[in-house]
Amino acid sequence: MKKLARLLTVVLIGTFLFATAYANAEPVQNGESDTINQLASEFTFTGEVANHDPFKPVIVKKVIDLIKIDRSVKVEPPVTEQKKEVIPPLKLKVTGICGNDGLRQAIIQFENDEYIVENGQVIDGKFKVVDVTSDKLIVYSIRESRRASFPIEVSN
Repeated sequence: MKKLARLLTVVLIGTFLFATAYANAEPVQNGESDTINQLASEFTFTGEVANHDPFKPVIVKKVIDLIKIDRSVKVEPPVTEQKKEVIPPLKLKVTGICGNDGLRQAIIQFENDEYIVENGQVIDGKFKVVDVTSDKLIVYSIRESRRASFPIEVSN
C-alpha cells in the first residue's frame, strides 16, 4: 500500500508540474516573438550596405555554363600537297671496258671526274655498280631506287 501511495504522489506531482509548465510556456512564446519584433523595430541595421542582409554571403560564386563539345563532327586537317623532289637521272659516260668474265672494269666519266669501277663498287653514295658486261655498264641509282644501263660510247 505504501508503494501505491508513493506512486500516486509522484504521478500527481508530475501532472501538476506539467500543467504549470504548459500554462507558463504559452505566454513566454508570445512574449518572445513580441520581444523580437520590438527589438527589431528599435534597432535597425546600419552597416556599409544597409540594404544587404547580414546573413547572406557577401561573395557569391558565379555559375559558369558548361561548353559542350560536339565530337560527332570530325575536323580534318587541311590537305597539303607534298612537293615531289625531282631527281635528275644519272648522267654518266662509259668510255671503256676492259677485262674478262672473271673480272671486268669500266672507265667512266661522272660529274666531270673519271673513275675506274668494278662490280659492287659504290660511287659518291649516288650509285652502285651492279655488273660490267663486255658492251655496257649496269648500275643501281640509290636516289632514284632503280637500275639503269649505260652502253659503251664508241668514239672515232
